[in-house]
Amino acid sequence: MDDVVYGCGDVRVDPANRRMTRAAVEVALEPKAFAALLVLLARAGELVTRDQLLDAVWGHRHVTPATLNRVMVLLRRAFDDDPDHPRFIETVHRAGYRFVGAVKRVAVPRDRIRTQSGPPPNAQLPARLEPLIGRERELAQLLTMLSEHRALTVIGPGGMGKTQCALEVGRQCQADFPDGVWFFDLSPFERTQDWVRAVAGIFSVPTAGTPTLLPRVTAALSGRKALLLIDNCDRLASEIGAVVHELLLGCPDLKVLATSQQRLAFMGEQLMWLPPLALPPAASDGERISLDEIAATPAVTLLLTRARAVQPVISLGRDNAADIVEICRQLDGMPLALELAAAHFAMLSPAAIRERLSQRLRLLASDSAGRAPRHRTMEALVEWSYALLSVDEQRLLCWLGVFLQGWTIDAAEALGGALNVDDAALLELHSGLVLKSLVVVDPTLSPPRYRLLETVRDFALQRLRSREEEADARRTHLRYFVQLAECSHREILAGRVDEWVARLGHEHANIDSALTWAKSSGRDDEAALRLAGSLMLYGKSNGVFRLLDDWAERAMDAVAPQMSHTYARALLCSGVFKLYVQDPAIELRLTDAVALAGRLGDRWTQGCASAHLALWDAHQGSVEQAKARASVAAEIASTEKDDWLRSLAGLAKSWIAIRGGQYDEAVDTLQPLRHVGFDLHQHELIDVYLGLCHFGLGHWREAAAFSLDFLQVTLRTHNLRGTSAAIEVAAFLAIRNSRADFCARLLGKAADIRERTRIPLFSFWLVRDQEATNAARRVLGEPQFATFHAAGASARDVLVIDEAREFLRAVAEGHDLALASSA
Repeated sequence: MDDVVYGCGDVRVDPANRRMTRAAVEVALEPKAFAALLVLLARAGELVTRDQLLDAVWGHRHVTPATLNRVMVLLRRAFDDDPDHPRFIETVHRAGYRFVGAVKRVAVPRDRIRTQSGPPPNAQLPARLEPLIGRERELAQLLTMLSEHRALTVIGPGGMGKTQCALEVGRQCQADFPDGVWFFDLSPFERTQDWVRAVAGIFSVPTAGTPTLLPRVTAALSGRKALLLIDNCDRLASEIGAVVHELLLGCPDLKVLATSQQRLAFMGEQLMWLPPLALPPAASDGERISLDEIAATPAVTLLLTRARAVQPVISLGRDNAADIVEICRQLDGMPLALELAAAHFAMLSPAAIRERLSQRLRLLASDSAGRAPRHRTMEALVEWSYALLSVDEQRLLCWLGVFLQGWTIDAAEALGGALNVDDAALLELHSGLVLKSLVVVDPTLSPPRYRLLETVRDFALQRLRSREEEADARRTHLRYFVQLAECSHREILAGRVDEWVARLGHEHANIDSALTWAKSSGRDDEAALRLAGSLMLYGKSNGVFRLLDDWAERAMDAVAPQMSHTYARALLCSGVFKLYVQDPAIELRLTDAVALAGRLGDRWTQGCASAHLALWDAHQGSVEQAKARASVAAEIASTEKDDWLRSLAGLAKSWIAIRGGQYDEAVDTLQPLRHVGFDLHQHELIDVYLGLCHFGLGHWREAAAFSLDFLQVTLRTHNLRGTSAAIEVAAFLAIRNSRADFCARLLGKAADIRERTRIPLFSFWLVRDQEATNAARRVLGEPQFATFHAAGASARDVLVIDEAREFLRAVAEGHDLALASSA
């Protein structure tokens, strides 16, 4: 089957590809003007009445005479024709129009003409104005997926850069599509049928007889090896999906790349969720990272690149790195938010912008030409996305705003009762928020976690307050985390330590928020005490001593002593963590806990508090008092047949022996307690003190072996402060092996970790640390010692940990080591 191309002088009209050229230069024509031209060319030399033109081009819709007049003006302009002396289009007064130019019709095989054509100007890809930053991995993935599949939808929240990624993919793969990449922005269209009409106009398909319009468009696209890039499908997603499915069925060489906040939901659709730009680590994470590494992070690169457009002198330095990193993190690496923030660098410092991000919905705004109205402020963008939701989805989104740093599905289900929604309905609403890109999911975690981008969360909280439902939402949030904490205590006692350490490690921000609300607006001291008091076992296992101490103190603030198990557990939690941060207030907290637990008959709390008091006494040098308290703990452990308390009491007895230099006795006490009970932190402590005792006895291989085992457990529980203890033992062994430089390096990293975690050395560790430090200083001299020490402190944690682990392994296996008998 052939297509027809019209020639008229130096003018060439290609109906199949909706193109007109004059002197080989393409002439842009509106779809209706092009359709009217085809009618005139098909009947060249004949009178075409106004009614005939109106019916052929506009169907049966009412169109004013002025509309047709305007179209004819456009055609004459395209031909450079003079209406008073026409060479091409003649007006027949009160009748219509006649094409009077000499027309040559050329039949061209359809396949040949269509493989040499591309989209008209109004469907071509827009020119690239700026390079796409930080999306190399996503672009590669999109190009691979597009090469393997016929339909691909880029999914993500508004402002994530879906359009720019899709456009760049279209530009990079144009050579794969002889019939071109056709770009359609659906944001102006209210109905799917309006877009179908627009596509029909591009191919000069008559729009009369609307029910058969899609098949006509499909026929016009058939045989073309082209890519349709359909942008902003959000509001019309399911209807557009049905149209795309029909186009793909009827056009085997066609491919479709779409962008949307929700899937188009048709058979064969492949989804690519576009993530935020990669972020630098938070300053609180403590890892040393160079300025070059920070600047190379995609989110920082984008922010600085856009900022230099308004403030050319801006650069990344140690004075502003923390502020710039925090801006990127608070904006979740969202490209649009970063670009809007960058505009403020013209007037504000990074510190000032960071401070104002608490009002980010108002701050993030730009009236730059070229931005769609919904992209000029973050509030407008989120409002656009919010409007895509059902009423029930909108309410759930607002309630989810009370979660910080995400939630699990069971946490979302906990909202159901307060929302009067059953579990099945809530899951459906929650899935709708995920599918519409308002909720972000991280499936790599177990269980999967969900979260709101911070700009969406700010919007949700504003709406929650306007609904006057914030107190109800926060009360429900508090109740859930109290129950979760109490469940974690029971589950850890039953031995499920790893699972709950991992799970609660993601909930610190939520627990802190729930505690803050309970102590302020909620006025619920009982819930605060239950929450903090149930987290003692978790805090020990994870090594977050400072944080748990803070939570316990806040929970107990302004609370009068109570005769309750809840109050006793809160006292215990506070006292236990005061041991590790070496706060003298431990004495008051734990003696009160012992007394109260005794009156309540809570033997477990009484034994635990007594054992920790014994540990504190041993550290302080109060040996006799320590022995008495350790005996109380041991007696309770025996009576209650509690292995965990037995292990804890044994640890206290070993500290008493270590304090007196009786390392053999400490080893005999600790050895049978290895891996007794559920408490990973206690397992760590027993192994590291076995290592310390064997070091004191001159048993180098045993010291290394126990420290190596201890190190493996601390890495598993992410107990960074515990890891530093293994590094310290490696340092003690290094100086014995005449490796003073390595000893100084390890001591530097251990000191760095202690400073970051703010957890000091116990007295018997301090002695060994000082011995190793003095010995290394004597060998190296002060300047060299300081150099190696500083290098260790500034090195990446993982690098020094790996070095310490390999050294401990070598010592434990006796490989080529000649350890000295004295330092």
